[in-house]
Amino acid sequence: MMESLAIEDKIIRNKAFKALVRSKKEWLIKYGKSLSGKTVKDTYDYHLMWESIDGRCKVGVGKFGKEYYVNTISWKNGTKGNNPNDMRPFVCIDGEMREFDSSFDHIFHFFQDVSKIDDKALEVLGCLMYRNAFLIDHKEINGILTYCPPQEAINYLNAVIPIYDGISIEAYLHYMEAIAWNEDVKYDTLGYDVHSGIGRQNNMLTYAHIISIFMGVGSIAKLCSQFSRPPIGVSAIPQSVAKEAFPWLKIR
Repeated sequence: MMESLAIEDKIIRNKAFKALVRSKKEWLIKYGKSLSGKTVKDTYDYHLMWESIDGRCKVGVGKFGKEYYVNTISWKNGTKGNNPNDMRPFVCIDGEMREFDSSFDHIFHFFQDVSKIDDKALEVLGCLMYRNAFLIDHKEINGILTYCPPQEAINYLNAVIPIYDGISIEAYLHYMEAIAWNEDVKYDTLGYDVHSGIGRQNNMLTYAHIISIFMGVGSIAKLCSQFSRPPIGVSAIPQSVAKEAFPWLKIR
């Protein structure tokens, strides 16, 4: 049992908890929008989010991302244009930018591969995805809201699966955090209400749902049914399934 993953003192439906999640999201969105960027395509201002202890691996975002340069992005009000706050998550190893796949397909394969290696590691990942949906592991450090997953969980994952696709599991988690952060920034910019579940929350809870299925708890039929309905491609895990699949969370 990993006590550090429990969220029993934070009831998901509690008004005070919801207000805290809202304030953290707004903080991160405001910060993301404030970051500087280069306006020449394929050039970026790089902003560091995380660095490994040995300094070899860095994760962050580059601005501006690809949606800054197109005029086909759908806004909430029905118009089309660019997204002026799009960011490009990056992984840098030994000073070299690494081309790393950020697609759902790659992330789903990651969970599938972990399921073949270690059941406990898969449950740890599921707990981390669920916690990240609600920014539980985000703490203020030097005036910046920073992703700080429980060290107990990181230590276990690093011991069981030290490297995946050329980077550490810890780096992968921070890369996923960069993607989630950018989702909220993008959707908020486009006029959508990210506090309704759009963006980070739906993505992270979809990851948790996928993991629950690999654990033999979630329903593949439910997942496919939700994937086919708007919003296309997301299927947030029901709280009843999360309780069963991830008892370490101690959801109430």
